[in-house]
Amino acid sequence: MKNVIYLVSGIVLLLVGCGKKQEGYQPSAPTSVTPVQKAEFVGADACKACHEEAYHAWQGSHHDDAMKIADSSTVKGDFNNIKYSSNGVDYYFFQKSNDYYVNTQDGDGEYKDFKVEYTFGVTPLQQYLIPFPNGAYQTLQAAWDDQENKWFDVQSRFKIDTAEWLHWTRGAARWNTMCADCHSTNVHKNYNAKEDSYHTTFSEINVACESCHGPGSTHVNYYKESQDGPKPKFYMSADMGSKELVDKCARCHSRRGQITPYFDYEGSYLDHYQPALLTENVYELDGQIQDEDYVYGSFIQSKMYHNNVSCRDCHDVHSLKLKKQGNSLCLQCHEPKYDSPTHHKHKINTEASQCINCHMTGKTYMGNDFRRDHSFRVPRPDQTVKYGTPNACNSCHADKSAKWASDIIVKEYGTERPDHFSDLLLAGYHGNNDDLLQLIMNSKYPVVARATAVNYYGQSASAQELQQITRFLRDSAALIRGETVRALSNRPDVPAHQLIQPLIRDSVRLVRITAAQYMARLDPQAANNPAYKEAMKENLASMQMQADFASGQHALGIYYEGIGNTPAAITAYRRALDIDDHYNQAKMNLALILYNQGETEEAIALYLDVIRQEPDYSYSYYMLGLLYNEQGDLPKAMKHLSLATQKQPPIPRAFYNYATLLYQQQNFAEAVIVAQESELYFMLSEEMLYVKLLSQMGAEDYEAALRSCQQLIEMAPNNQQYRQMFSQLKVKL
Repeated sequence: MKNVIYLVSGIVLLLVGCGKKQEGYQPSAPTSVTPVQKAEFVGADACKACHEEAYHAWQGSHHDDAMKIADSSTVKGDFNNIKYSSNGVDYYFFQKSNDYYVNTQDGDGEYKDFKVEYTFGVTPLQQYLIPFPNGAYQTLQAAWDDQENKWFDVQSRFKIDTAEWLHWTRGAARWNTMCADCHSTNVHKNYNAKEDSYHTTFSEINVACESCHGPGSTHVNYYKESQDGPKPKFYMSADMGSKELVDKCARCHSRRGQITPYFDYEGSYLDHYQPALLTENVYELDGQIQDEDYVYGSFIQSKMYHNNVSCRDCHDVHSLKLKKQGNSLCLQCHEPKYDSPTHHKHKINTEASQCINCHMTGKTYMGNDFRRDHSFRVPRPDQTVKYGTPNACNSCHADKSAKWASDIIVKEYGTERPDHFSDLLLAGYHGNNDDLLQLIMNSKYPVVARATAVNYYGQSASAQELQQITRFLRDSAALIRGETVRALSNRPDVPAHQLIQPLIRDSVRLVRITAAQYMARLDPQAANNPAYKEAMKENLASMQMQADFASGQHALGIYYEGIGNTPAAITAYRRALDIDDHYNQAKMNLALILYNQGETEEAIALYLDVIRQEPDYSYSYYMLGLLYNEQGDLPKAMKHLSLATQKQPPIPRAFYNYATLLYQQQNFAEAVIVAQESELYFMLSEEMLYVKLLSQMGAEDYEAALRSCQQLIEMAPNNQQYRQMFSQLKVKL
């Protein structure tokens, strides 16, 4: 199941113990947010005099070394006339006076000398920032491996063309856009879309005290002066609850999109960011890490998070180091029996007996950076057998089958597995909407898992099924409210604007923005609502913040379509493709607009380009099939609709339209087969069942037709046509 393309034709402290461990999930409550008094940034040196212990713990940490000016004290890489090559690209690292340079391929394919201005990170790899025109800084693709003391390619798996967004001179490697917000303090990107330029600023070059605690002038002044009145509050303080701490660390330790021009230390996480859900290609289908997730999305799945364990229970919040090593870290909270062969079934004091190797498997990112999965899950080889998801057992016992591992688990631990949301999410992903609904409804499960279930449910549910999730527009979790709006946004056949309209006044910005997007498309009276206008201002600010992303231009395109400004929509979609020619959501939407304007040949070329780049993606075949059908080219329409039913994700209308054309061509047997294939993916809809009935009648299979007609009557008992057909079929039999 892939995220559906929106095809729019009209659119970081004091150390606190874990406390007693509880079993199972505990329902989540919203975290409170303490407003920060207006203050200015004063720098880490202003903190040192009073907080010397914390300051020295922070020095030399990953936060301290997040970004530095490139000089002899900070550069770890070998720039002593070193040559390195990867994927056909050459690098020559050298020094000139006291500066550091690299000669490598520019975005135009030519080799040039580039000066290194900044270091980025420190271990296990250090990257280097190169100044580019218009205020941009680019991250060199070759990085220094400080574990093996060598140069390496962080994207060695790919041979990247200079025109691709992933190339080191283009958007994916741009510091201003992709890195700055979490590697420096008080970052303002300051992107000028009209000039395609940056004037990015920061208060301190690295992740210093105020990056986490917030601006400190009022705090400093309070202790320097009279100390009258209440103490000024920091954004992050020692008395925070565990969930509040995690949600505030999430600002940088999560995979998310930014929805405000800069972080102003006011409001909640969801007032500034939209987190990634547990969807495929980012996560494994059960929620384990697949692509980089930066911890938060994993940790909030865990029972530890739900039992008020937070970052500070394992990590020193200033040095960032683990508080203890090995299983001793886990035994701060867990009973000693878990550090025993009677539990882990492995020889003691071996790698296999380490808690983390069963409950925190990991993956290597950026070439050499091994990161562990913080969802702290029980190994489930039985899910591997059934669904193909990875498991900890086979990551070590790679020579054994998942069935072998599953049988060992049953033998040693019994047949019952701990309650875990992944059982429902996996079944739901594979077509069981009832399990998705059960997951959504149960507030004991992680919010991010429930929101993911809403996302999947919205892709395949019928109009009647979608009515069942409108209740979650009032859910206590803002992420659920917002994702429910998204699910309904793609279904104009489900009238929900009266229920969504109050959400433009929601307490959380992300929800307000999502509701405004819905109303712009599906509520014709929205423009008359003052609250809508304010929410839409926030929405526009969010899109403009991301205007240097293809996704930001794509969002602008959808917005312009929704308000009827087609030329601006076309411009935005074309700009998205200038930024990233592989951003096929924009390509698909542009093709549809162009077709509606009579630019058929370019529309076809765009659809075919999507097929060339993503040959297994169903929607390009589907849209091309519809186009050819409207053009009267039946053979091409049939070909592409047939292919659409064979690709991913499954599209209900692709099956329906293909079956309908087969029926019209009197290919009744094949039409019945297509209808039956659709039942493997979706609940049988009335219209698909009707085509199936007609095709069965055409094939003179009256017994099967009678059964289908009976199903139709059960779906629509007042439909007299179905009753007449039922009577006729009984006569024929």
